Amino acid sequence: MSIGGKVRRHWFAVTLYVAFSLFFLLSAMVSVNTYSAVVKAQRDVALQNPASSVTTLPNGSLEFTFSIQLKNPSRYVLNSATYSWYVELDNSTSATDRVITLGSSYTGPTMGVRVLAHSEKSFSFGSVVSDPGVLAKLYGFVNYSRSLGHDYTITTLPYVYRFSFIASIGDFKNDYLREMYLNDLVTIDVSYSSEGS
Repeated sequence: MSIGGKVRRHWFAVTLYVAFSLFFLLSAMVSVNTYSAVVKAQRDVALQNPASSVTTLPNGSLEFTFSIQLKNPSRYVLNSATYSWYVELDNSTSATDRVITLGSSYTGPTMGVRVLAHSEKSFSFGSVVSDPGVLAKLYGFVNYSRSLGHDYTITTLPYVYRFSFIASIGDFKNDYLREMYLNDLVTIDVSYSSEGS
């Protein structure tokens, strides 16, 4: 019997075979495309244009401000899990208060934000430091630094600004228990520190 005759005799089985082959081929292509897009999103989502300032207020307090932009060029919406901001001073003059925190902000998943696809989101933070004890530590740091040859003022001390943003990509599930690596695969985790800039 010829091949054509065998195909006609088993047309149903051949049709099923071809249909399943096409289905699995298309599924594989969609999976590869999705994986590539997710990996590209993890690579391309970035923080940009950080800006910070320190101002002495008329009452002697210090005002710290910080802003930064999150760029999302991907095709996915980003649903934030957490984002946080800190401004600190590494106080090398003290053995007990090694780090002086001057401002902080933490936002968890219940108050999260959505960053739309192909868009940018701006974040702004601020704090006012008026505690006399904290201000005394800062002025003490200025005086100590002068003895080492540094010409700092209260507004030009080497303050460190940090920002962190963690989000899930699109509508992908993000609570895998047995295969924890899948959580990382569908997560955006970007951070900024003025210490490294």
